[in-house]
Amino acid sequence: MATKSSADQLTAWRALYRADTLLFAQLDNTLRANADMSYFEREVLSELDLAGGRLRMAPLAERLMLSRSGTTRLVAKLEEKNGWVTRSASPDDRRATWAELTDDGKAALAKAAPIVDAVVAAFFADRLSPAELRRSANILNKLADANQGITMVECDV
Repeated sequence: MATKSSADQLTAWRALYRADTLLFAQLDNTLRANADMSYFEREVLSELDLAGGRLRMAPLAERLMLSRSGTTRLVAKLEEKNGWVTRSASPDDRRATWAELTDDGKAALAKAAPIVDAVVAAFFADRLSPAELRRSANILNKLADANQGITMVECDV
């Protein structure tokens, strides 16, 4: 059962939301203007790259923290729009589909890398000391780890 939030809790949450929203908007706008991709398109390419270039759609959706249908639409767009990703049916499981990063997708991701680095530095990393960055990472990872898998909070309303 949820309890009423304290002023400190709401202040911290609003600060996190505000910082995240500003950073996301800058990343998305700068990627669109300079790399012809959205933030979420870049995230698909990045997750596929981190997975060795190929990943089943369901785990990809989990990594992106998007619905399966949203991930399917996003991957289809990347496949049709510019060939950055291809999809193929799994030979072992006919229900499963694989998403694979193409050479053009790797090139697009490489083009986006310095853009992401510049925005993250300007709107985040350059504003904090190394110690603050480590503390922030620890706190945010603690929150993410503690809430992994939670889909709904019960509320008395």
